Amino acid sequence: MTEKEKSGTIAEQIRNPQSKIVMMWYILIGLSLSLAGVAGLQFFYLVYMERIDREHKKRIYELERHATYLANRLNEAEQKISEQNDILESIFDDFNEEEEEEIWADVIEDR
Repeated sequence: MTEKEKSGTIAEQIRNPQSKIVMMWYILIGLSLSLAGVAGLQFFYLVYMERIDREHKKRIYELERHATYLANRLNEAEQKISEQNDILESIFDDFNEEEEEEIWADVIEDR
């Protein structure tokens, strides 16, 4: 086939209403594949977002557990500090009493 015959057949195919239907089918197939690709992309994005959501929930759970642990440690530390303060106050009170006794003893000896 020569160029003119080929171009003639192409020109005839374009003018032929049957070829327009075939062309529409190709366009519809291309559009369908494009939409299927977009739907697939959205599906995989949804799966990705669900995985991220699960990881965030797991991380929040871990942080809540750690916060509870730290709150318990803080309470224990505050109790120890208050116990140590009580011990220090009792020792300081005893030390002050001894000093006061010595002062009175010195005053009595001076008289």
